[in-house]
Amino acid sequence: MDVTQLLVDVLKIYSPPHGEAELARYLHSYLKRHVTDVWIDEAGNVLAVKGGGSPVVWLHAHMDTVPGPLPVRVENGVVWGRGAVDDKGPLVAYLKAFLEAEPRGTLVLALVTAEEDDSAGTEALMRGGPPRPTHIYVGEPTNLHIAYAYRGGAKVYIELQSRGGHASSPIYGNVVEELYAVYQEVKRALGHAERYDAFTVTPTVVQCGEAPNKLPTRCVMVLDVRIPPGRTCRDLLQSLPPGARAASCTDPVEVSPTNPAARALTRALIKLGVEPKLSRKWGTADFNILAALTKNIVAFGPGDPVYAHTEDERIEVAQVETAAAALKLAVGEIK
Repeated sequence: MDVTQLLVDVLKIYSPPHGEAELARYLHSYLKRHVTDVWIDEAGNVLAVKGGGSPVVWLHAHMDTVPGPLPVRVENGVVWGRGAVDDKGPLVAYLKAFLEAEPRGTLVLALVTAEEDDSAGTEALMRGGPPRPTHIYVGEPTNLHIAYAYRGGAKVYIELQSRGGHASSPIYGNVVEELYAVYQEVKRALGHAERYDAFTVTPTVVQCGEAPNKLPTRCVMVLDVRIPPGRTCRDLLQSLPPGARAASCTDPVEVSPTNPAARALTRALIKLGVEPKLSRKWGTADFNILAALTKNIVAFGPGDPVYAHTEDERIEVAQVETAAAALKLAVGEIK
């Protein structure tokens, strides 16, 4: 397999959440050349199975990226483009490992949709599909660290309306300032702090105003809220002040860093001469959902997460190769 060329090919196919159909068709066709049991399900996921019996190991990665296409280029063993880190670099590593691994039981490759939005692809898998897993590896950019915990996450909306007014008049009040005041109240209510063990509240979208000389009649702000370990969606909902509402919420999840999936991957990295490192992730991922299927689960993949969702996304091909080799070894020893 030419990893560089495959990376370039998948990066050139723009695949924002719920827009992965072209990429799914490409990956289905690619896999069909190597294995027979491959299909696209009703959620648009690309699924492939090899082997049989127990254990059942899932290699899970997502096809979608955050919106905003970027030019694709290769330079000195580094591939640039939207999704190079999150999540097409890990996806290519998982695909390579799937094709090359010799499982002792059943190996499932699940390439899913909409992880960056509503996790529709993984939610569909939770309802049924391929054989139920005993172990899961989740493809995320961890810089080859073994991640065993993710914070929870929610999208909180602040929506305010006013009758508008002329910008020169002081009698109307200003809904922009009211919006900012509610945002500050959300931060105070949740105890926002830039720490792993605290709620973090980050504005990501602000829509406000119709004309430079007119007070806005409607303002909307979207807050990306992350939930620390030991707290829950219920805590979040009970703390929100008037004017703020949560549209979706996922609880934090942590599993044992010495679970069987983690141990197999640790031994694989040692065999490859890579020092195993454990980490807890600041974000939220399909990991949080999949942990309900088995606690033998870790997130792992190539790519420095500092580049995720940036205009500077890039990944080292050598890291993709190393990740694939480690997964191949881990899958081969799980029994």
